Amino acid sequence: MDTPLTRTVYIVDDDAEVRSELAEALELRGFAVHAFDSGESFLAEQAALPAGCLVLDLNMPGMSGMEVQQALVDRASLHKIVMLTGAGSVSTAVRAMHAGAIDFLEKPFHVDDLVRSISSAASRQFQEVQEDARKRHAEEQIARLSDRERDVLCGMVLGLANKIIAYRLGLSTRTVEAYRAQLMHKLGAKSLAEAVQLAMESHLEPRGAILRHSPEG
Repeated sequence: MDTPLTRTVYIVDDDAEVRSELAEALELRGFAVHAFDSGESFLAEQAALPAGCLVLDLNMPGMSGMEVQQALVDRASLHKIVMLTGAGSVSTAVRAMHAGAIDFLEKPFHVDDLVRSISSAASRQFQEVQEDARKRHAEEQIARLSDRERDVLCGMVLGLANKIIAYRLGLSTRTVEAYRAQLMHKLGAKSLAEAVQLAMESHLEPRGAILRHSPEG
């Protein structure tokens, strides 16, 4: 299923003919295309632009494609990059992929190959947006817990029995059971698995007394 993320493309290339040809070809295929003649001009507007796929020329006057890519990394941008490269620059383009680019295409290329690369970039982007949304939701849920409830949840994540959690926290087993019921209610979790999943998605780290060694008997 198409989402707005899959339909937005930014072309950054200093060659006016390339920009025009790519924009026309992609628009005929239903993409919303925005073209820029330099990395500097794109970065000047980037913060206000919807997330999309960036079709980025590697070799440009001024900022190179690699420099634009690094600037986007530094800004934690959601834009995904398909790098365009001329002959003899493939090794540099491969380095761009190691730095996070989704694909690179060597000029000349067929527009259908570019569309496939854009689709791959959009799928990756959509997955990351979904993961980020789940993480934010989990963090908001975990933030509702008291310190003791967080400690008990950490014990649950570690797979500890209630009596072991109680021992490590200096509480009674009945008190731990009460905290467990409260945190499950606050999290809206109907099972242990749901509670642990939320904790993992929020990157909750066990800490303090809950980590100390104790006999399991």
